[in-house]
Amino acid sequence: MARILIVDDEVHVVGALRRLLRREGFSIEVALNGEEALEKLATFPADVVISDFRMRGMNGLELLARVLSIAPKAVRVLISGHADLSGGSQSGIISHFISKPWDDDRLIADVRALLDGQGSVTPGP
Repeated sequence: MARILIVDDEVHVVGALRRLLRREGFSIEVALNGEEALEKLATFPADVVISDFRMRGMNGLELLARVLSIAPKAVRVLISGHADLSGGSQSGIISHFISKPWDDDRLIADVRALLDGQGSVTPGP
């Protein structure tokens, strides 16, 4: 079972993603900020880290850069309604970008494709 760490400072977003991904059979942990996420990674070896871009303290791009250095095999997904980073990989930091609001079916398909080793998947509309 794939392990996914969800990081967002909005509790309702974390809850929605947790429910969606648990229904698909993934093992889920959540964190409400970047520092908490790094602490969770010490005991929860995530296969995928899904992080919001805009968070208090450490933003999602900064977090995913740290994830790359401590867990380089983890797939790093940035999710945001405020930034469009779908055009580039941000120097290899981001494996994939998802816009808020997301489409549930597309998000699940993208996560599965990334886990299957297909690398970066085509961004949605």
